[in-house]
Amino acid sequence: MSMASFKNGWISRVGIVVLAAAMVEIISIVQYQRVRKIMQEEMRFRGRVTLARLSDEISHALELAEATMRENLYDVKKSMAHPDSVFPAMIRLIDDNSHVEGGCLAFVPYYYPSKGRLFEPYATKNADGTFDVQQIAGPDHDYTQNGEYIWVMDHEAPSWTDPYKYGPDSVSFTTYSYPIKDASGQIIAICGLDVDLSWLGDTLNAHQPYPSSFCIVVTPAGDLVAGPSEQRISAQEVQQVVSFINGDIPQSALSGLSILKTTLHKEPYWLLVQVFNNEEAFARIQRQRKQQIIYVLLCMLILGFVINRYAKNERNLLKATEEQARISGELAVANQIQKEMLPTNFPSYVYGTLEPAREVGGDIFDFYTRDGKLFFCIGDVSGKGIPAAMLMSMTHSLFHIVTRKVDSPAHILYALNNELCRGNEANMFMTYFVGCLDLYSGELSYASAGHDRPFILTKGISMLEAKSNLPLGVFPDTRFEEQSCVLEPGTTILLYTDGLTEAKNVARQEFGRSGIKATLEQFLSGKDPSLDSLVTSLSVAAHAFAGEAPQSDDLTLLAVRFDPENLIRDSIVLKNQVSEVTLLSSFVKGFFSKLDVDNRLASGIRLAIEEAVVNVIDYAYPYGEEGTVSIQADTNGKEVRFTITDSGVPFDPTAMLEPDTKLDAQNRPIGGLGILLSRRLMDSIYYSRKNGKNVLSLTKTIL
Repeated sequence: MSMASFKNGWISRVGIVVLAAAMVEIISIVQYQRVRKIMQEEMRFRGRVTLARLSDEISHALELAEATMRENLYDVKKSMAHPDSVFPAMIRLIDDNSHVEGGCLAFVPYYYPSKGRLFEPYATKNADGTFDVQQIAGPDHDYTQNGEYIWVMDHEAPSWTDPYKYGPDSVSFTTYSYPIKDASGQIIAICGLDVDLSWLGDTLNAHQPYPSSFCIVVTPAGDLVAGPSEQRISAQEVQQVVSFINGDIPQSALSGLSILKTTLHKEPYWLLVQVFNNEEAFARIQRQRKQQIIYVLLCMLILGFVINRYAKNERNLLKATEEQARISGELAVANQIQKEMLPTNFPSYVYGTLEPAREVGGDIFDFYTRDGKLFFCIGDVSGKGIPAAMLMSMTHSLFHIVTRKVDSPAHILYALNNELCRGNEANMFMTYFVGCLDLYSGELSYASAGHDRPFILTKGISMLEAKSNLPLGVFPDTRFEEQSCVLEPGTTILLYTDGLTEAKNVARQEFGRSGIKATLEQFLSGKDPSLDSLVTSLSVAAHAFAGEAPQSDDLTLLAVRFDPENLIRDSIVLKNQVSEVTLLSSFVKGFFSKLDVDNRLASGIRLAIEEAVVNVIDYAYPYGEEGTVSIQADTNGKEVRFTITDSGVPFDPTAMLEPDTKLDAQNRPIGGLGILLSRRLMDSIYYSRKNGKNVLSLTKTIL
């Protein structure tokens, strides 16, 4: 690299760092302003909440005084029958409210002639719980000249006085004056209740949002009613706020303070003022702002280091990208190969689908038809990705190899398990389900290796009774239990992997068996009974349930239906006597008479069956022992299958080597020509030993 290139590279990197720093700082400033605005709105909201709470508390205290007056009015009026009875009534009146410290009755002049022109009984509370009563009217106290008395008399309505100081301790009071009328509606006295306001300042400032915030109460005339103690806030600062409320000083004189106001909704219409210190309210974000600047500088240093490292490793990153592209291409090819391994041509009685969660998956499904029997399987490999796909591919091949010679699902699982356990150092395993469905009789034999139980659909929905057993690949020589049942025509078996039951939505809820059952119920009530419609509806329902959540596991579905079309069945039981062959010939001819089959083809099939049955009659049972041979004929109009069953000694004719027909009769071993003839005349011949019986199936396509 030249010096000029080196210098230009560093200039570019420094420029990027400076540009990034500028952008981050701009974002930081904008964010700071937004946060400050949000906090300012929060401060105002908290202030409004505080003012509303305090307004309710003050209004409630004043309303209690008004309620005390209303509730004791009858007792006060009743006491006016005699002037001396008024004093006890006033004691009872002020004793009814803890905030009321005193009360008086200012009667209109000469209401009691015996008492002279003015009569004003007054009762007060003492600290020890006793009461003092006295008549306070006189030449030096003419209450008729009091502005409050005159206002109530003129307006004939209650009134609250502005707060005032009284007593040696200069306690704040306000008086509630109430007009008392006689039966004719004439005012005969004014009753006043002196309410103690000494609690007001402490109540206003007991629960402030910030340490230096405070609240005051101001009268409509601009006089201070109550405020914080001087231990919290100086009197000078409180007086500045009062001067601002009264318009004596401008807003600029209170820089750094935020002021919120509200008025009591009823008389005495005092003004509540909430004051915040802006510096205190925004102190936290100011600290965060300083910290943020330090963090930005630190991040810029880290960014410069990262950019420098990035520039040095750019070539390695390019190589890694190319390698990733190569791997992605190989995964795409693997995905295509895996898709091609799965069945694509489905008869009407089978349908399946596989949706991998990644490029390649670990699920498998397959089916295979032989000798009128449908062999089907579904499996789920532990894990995902390439290892699971490789195990899936191996199992796919083994299934086809094993089912060509084995009918029993338990034996199929046994063979698969031993192969998967061989050299399984990664300890991978898979759940697996194998079924063998006789397409003519509906007999289903099956075995499960730890797989989910299939659903059974008839007119209703149920679960197939399937014992779990161990998964494949855990222990070699594991024995799997086989089960069987007979399906009614129209019965559908639904197999699935846990990618269906464990499909999750964004709330981490699973689709589960309940989701499957709900979808199946909807399917049974629909108009399209096809298997592809069934599988598609389940896939759509699972994806709809998951919504925006990513697919976490392979989703595989396989549906199998026993729905025989144009099924014709017949059977005969023969004794192990050669003379019974004539009955067999008549039976086969009668069976083919029901079908539209070429005579030459029918004759060949009949010859193959007779050769096989004669072989059983001659060799199945020991000489002189009586036995039977059962022959069952099945056809669906496309192929015929003859099943020959006997209880004789175990013998597999398909295991015999074909005789060398080029040898002359003297040198050729006896026997073997019958099975050779049957093999050449029929499409397939299959032998099995079931329940102590020899079972030989011969199948031929007729259409």
